[in-house]
Amino acid sequence: MLQNIHDKAKGWVAYLIVGFIAVPFALFGISSYLGGSGSLVAATVNGEEIQVQEVQNLVLQQRQRMMQIFGGKLPPGFNEDTIKQQALDQVVNQALLRQEAANNGYRASNQEVYDTIANIPAFQKDGQFDPKTYELLLESQRRSKNSFETEIRTSITNQQFSQGISKAAFLPVEEVTRYQGLQNQQRNAETYTLKQADFESQVQVSAEEIKAQYDANLSNYMTNDKVKVSYVLLEQSELAKTIPVEDDALQLFYDDNLSRYTDPEQRKVSHILIKVGDEDGAEAQAEEKAKALYEEIKSGAKTFEDVAKTDSDDKLAAEKNGELGLIARGEMGPLFETEVFALEKGAISEVVKTEAGFEILKVQDIIESKQKSFDEVKTEVETLYRREQAEKLFLEQSDKLQTLAFENDSSLDGAADGIGAKVETSDWIQRGETPNPDKKYSSAKFIQAAYSDEVLNGGKNSELIEIDPTKVAVLRLQEHKVPEQKSLADVEEQIKSSLLSQKLRKLLIDKGELVLASLKQSGEWSALESIGASADKVEINADVKRTDTRLSNTIVDKLFSMDKPESGKKTFANTILPAGDYVLIALTGVKDGATELDTNLQKSFTQMIASREQAAVLKSLRENAEVELFPENIQ
Repeated sequence: MLQNIHDKAKGWVAYLIVGFIAVPFALFGISSYLGGSGSLVAATVNGEEIQVQEVQNLVLQQRQRMMQIFGGKLPPGFNEDTIKQQALDQVVNQALLRQEAANNGYRASNQEVYDTIANIPAFQKDGQFDPKTYELLLESQRRSKNSFETEIRTSITNQQFSQGISKAAFLPVEEVTRYQGLQNQQRNAETYTLKQADFESQVQVSAEEIKAQYDANLSNYMTNDKVKVSYVLLEQSELAKTIPVEDDALQLFYDDNLSRYTDPEQRKVSHILIKVGDEDGAEAQAEEKAKALYEEIKSGAKTFEDVAKTDSDDKLAAEKNGELGLIARGEMGPLFETEVFALEKGAISEVVKTEAGFEILKVQDIIESKQKSFDEVKTEVETLYRREQAEKLFLEQSDKLQTLAFENDSSLDGAADGIGAKVETSDWIQRGETPNPDKKYSSAKFIQAAYSDEVLNGGKNSELIEIDPTKVAVLRLQEHKVPEQKSLADVEEQIKSSLLSQKLRKLLIDKGELVLASLKQSGEWSALESIGASADKVEINADVKRTDTRLSNTIVDKLFSMDKPESGKKTFANTILPAGDYVLIALTGVKDGATELDTNLQKSFTQMIASREQAAVLKSLRENAEVELFPENIQ
């Protein structure tokens, strides 16, 4: 049915359909048509919906982080699907921890949230938290204070819950010293390596074997399926450069957005906090204590600062005589703010009940609201004006690009002309390849669209593709190369190399197992003579530690897994190195490590056990939770 609509909806029918589409498109943006709608969920965790956008944000962060670490490319073994799965798992785990923390009564206080935010360097000016900087930075990232502070509160709460688990990881000193002895253990080793290079001349591959391997595995020797596409790209950043800017327009924008360029009234506040415990009667006790402290201040027996330093439950503020810093409206709870903004400069409140407990508040200073002049913020006004105008134009041009590409789906020329762009040509794109960040059009959605049935087989333009929130494209097939059978001549060397490697590996294993059996029986390296080798090449390494670099990690790991030999005897084993060399190992002696308590090692061991405890809790939560995943919704 959809294909019939696509084929027949031309002329006034098309305009009617586009008319229906245009209103929600203009109101809600491109993402509502490209799987980015807020209604899409990535998972449900015990009935709680995890929005797709939350996972997509994490995917973007992880991708950028890995590309920074690995020089602009994803590391081996990582692709878009891997990153998406890891991000989805992480968000689900965070939800499980958040739910369990709430079930156990964990919740970060307003003060803890404030202190955390205030200590973030990005929100500071001259070493002090600056509310205006805070607001502007969040605004530049299109994030609300409420949502950001909720994230901070959740993070602190989860951390408190995790710390509670970690503190339960108690280890007796005897257990630590026993672990320490094993960790510092040293072992004496003798090794002999059967190297591939020494046996290469003993293996051969015939033309008949190569042909047989080729004939039996034809499907493994095919060229890649690949396409080349034409595309029209629309970028918001490029549109922003074309926005005309005149002083009159900027002045009007400034006048319409005065609140953005106003420094709000701020009050420098100090407080004395008495928290309310969980036990019965705790609220009355907290109130009584707070009132007693207030009377001491009122009578002059103690100063506000002295009480804040010695009796306040806000220990961080106590170090600064109770000082919280500058506070604007909307930054603290309504109960707290109502009292603070009713006080005169220098005034001390009576005991008041707030979101944090019972408090005595003092306003140290009042900084009046200040309206910045147009000249002061002209550069900032121009930047924001360009961005907002570019956003509007981007939506209009995106709508136009989609419409034109749909109406004339046999060419991209009309769509390109309609938005003042040009038709470009991609490089060869292989099916399912990893997006290349160096190519401005490359994304998982772009590659998927290139191989869609509509484009690949239908000869039509693609739907509008959202490469990222500020970049869209439409494409059409230019050339398609289907997989073809490679000739034997093309893959002969590849097959030969593979067969030689297989034969050489088997030869080494056969010879190594033969010697190993003799070694276990005789206990002497003279067993090497059975394969024409000499015991003179046996390497001796004394006092090998777990962190030793004289031997490869593979050999060290195997050495420390071997049974301790009887006095005067040797224990034999083998391992195969990643490159294929076969190593015979003799363990000749074991020295236990020092057991005198090492506090650093004790701390490290305790942290390891704590990590295991946390992993066990998370595993249990995951196993007992009702989790449903929708990875197909993550773009």
